[in-house]
Amino acid sequence: MSRAGRGWAAAGLLAAGLCAASLAAGAATAPVPAARPAAKPARPASRAVAAAADTSRDPRWLIARAEDERRWSDGLLARFLASPDPALRARAALAVGRLQDSATVVGLLPLLRDPDARVRGEAVFALGQIGDRRAREPLERLLPAADPELADLALEALGKLGDRGSTPVVAGFLRDPSPRLRGAAAVALWRLADSSAIDRLIERADDPDSEVRWRVMWALERVVAPDRVVLIAALHLEDSDWLTRAYAARTIGRQRSLRGSAYLLQRLGDPHPGVVVNAIAGLQLIADSSSAPTIRLLTGALSHPHPYVRAAAATALVDRFAWVSADSLAARVAVDSLARRLSDPDGATRGAAARALIARRGERALPLVAPLLGDGSVYVRVAVLRALSLLPASRAAPLLLERLRPGVPLAERMAAAEELGSLKLRSVAPPLREALADTALLVAASAASALAELGDSASVPRLTRAYAERASEADADARISIRDALRTLAGRAFTDSLERAHPPRNAAAPPVPPDFAQPPAVKGAVLHTTAGDIAWSFYVNEAPQTVRNFVRLAEAGYFDGLAIHRVVPNFVIQDGDPTGTGSGGPGYTIRCEYNRLRYDTGMVGMALSGKDTGGSQWFITHSPQPRLDGRYTIFARVTAGMDVVWRVVQGDRVLKVDILR
Repeated sequence: MSRAGRGWAAAGLLAAGLCAASLAAGAATAPVPAARPAAKPARPASRAVAAAADTSRDPRWLIARAEDERRWSDGLLARFLASPDPALRARAALAVGRLQDSATVVGLLPLLRDPDARVRGEAVFALGQIGDRRAREPLERLLPAADPELADLALEALGKLGDRGSTPVVAGFLRDPSPRLRGAAAVALWRLADSSAIDRLIERADDPDSEVRWRVMWALERVVAPDRVVLIAALHLEDSDWLTRAYAARTIGRQRSLRGSAYLLQRLGDPHPGVVVNAIAGLQLIADSSSAPTIRLLTGALSHPHPYVRAAAATALVDRFAWVSADSLAARVAVDSLARRLSDPDGATRGAAARALIARRGERALPLVAPLLGDGSVYVRVAVLRALSLLPASRAAPLLLERLRPGVPLAERMAAAEELGSLKLRSVAPPLREALADTALLVAASAASALAELGDSASVPRLTRAYAERASEADADARISIRDALRTLAGRAFTDSLERAHPPRNAAAPPVPPDFAQPPAVKGAVLHTTAGDIAWSFYVNEAPQTVRNFVRLAEAGYFDGLAIHRVVPNFVIQDGDPTGTGSGGPGYTIRCEYNRLRYDTGMVGMALSGKDTGGSQWFITHSPQPRLDGRYTIFARVTAGMDVVWRVVQGDRVLKVDILR
């Protein structure tokens, strides 16, 4: 989902014989929000032309290859959009939507009048994915006669277009008899973020259907009108539906109004941890300067039975301390409580407590926090290293340099390099230049970013050599980081000439399997983790190549023993990085297979650092996340073990993956 921390590397095997045009140097990183795009895979033009000309192939194979190679200009997909076979028209429309090329809009618009419902639906979805505003009026004209499924897709597409001229049409569906369409309208209005819809949204806040209510709460967060929105959302903090309470808390926080603090403080005792986590996040956003009561209640949350709440409270206290007197009783109690959390069984809580103590007490906290540099969890050690940059630079630098040396675990060397850059000390430049030759490209990339942050122009020769020597390595994102450092320090013209002289070597594309256009013959997977078992069912028709990629990696044992490196409470858990840093992957990328599925609770998606940069990192949603819809490939859904998903903490491991056939 997103890269955590500062700099390039703080985000987030075996080459599978599939998706030949998809395989390229690079690694999947964290999900939302997507980071910079990785280098796009190259494909010899002659092979693309040959594939397009091979009319003896199954048409579905031709469409799948054209989609995989992101081809539109050769006319093959355009021809299939006009095929007499509706199944082929629908499949071609889906492929075109995945290209996200505005040049395809003219080929899709006629399909809005197609006699086949599936074709119309795929065309509507594709137009939403492309996001070209030329589609607005045709989509609006489609709505009056549309069936519920098509209207749902059209509302989603209008939201994705981002044209506020659609607001009156979309808002009108908040009064539709169908709860499905009322909910779809609310999510579309979230995307449009148009304050003129506030009256219609408030009117639906008490909708009898909880699926509509939580979506209305979600939509209201984008309407900045605290005098009206805070009170409406506060009335739903007692809702019987936990999702409605959670998104009401989120919306109150995003209004950033002081009057919201009292309401959120009342929810720190909510029975559902997702509501409490959102209330704590809301309090962080509001940052009430009269916060002694807030400090006391957040301190109490440090003893909550759920680790997500304890970690969230400790994280919030890093910020909240700026607003309370050092000598206050609340501050002293909080410091004592944070010190006790340094031995918390949850690593994320230990790390957050260490950062809060350093933020509060500075060097005086080091005797308490320094032992965690030897913690059994690498994620705790990294959290402490990142907190060191809050100290005076002269005090932090020696501790960070100690962790930059060879032999220290990869994640710690990366964190040390990044934080050294933030210190702005010229004396740390020489060791960072030495780190450009580190055996791990991820460390070299972190050092490059740090040197750019320091403005160290003297490092340009070393950076140039590092880029040239690493051009053949698989991780495209890491090479991009070195390139970007050179652009900062030496200018774009110099760097572009260097790129031309040392083009990246993409991973070799294996032969296209004969079943390339067919869904894989698998049903699901069972993940045996240190927190318990999680079972999911694959969406083999909606995301066949993504499923095939996961299955081949799993059957090769790729995921066995990997740490769940990212846990964002009430958002996602994420795994699939062999480095455990959030920046690793299998050495190739696969294409995104955007589909009409929605990110409800327990959906499994492919993490990205930009379009078409998936590889091996996947995530599971704790709760519905509409903002991810159409942005990350959904390839499975949890069928058993959501309680385990909610128990997973950072550092838990996937022991083994069994594929069900």
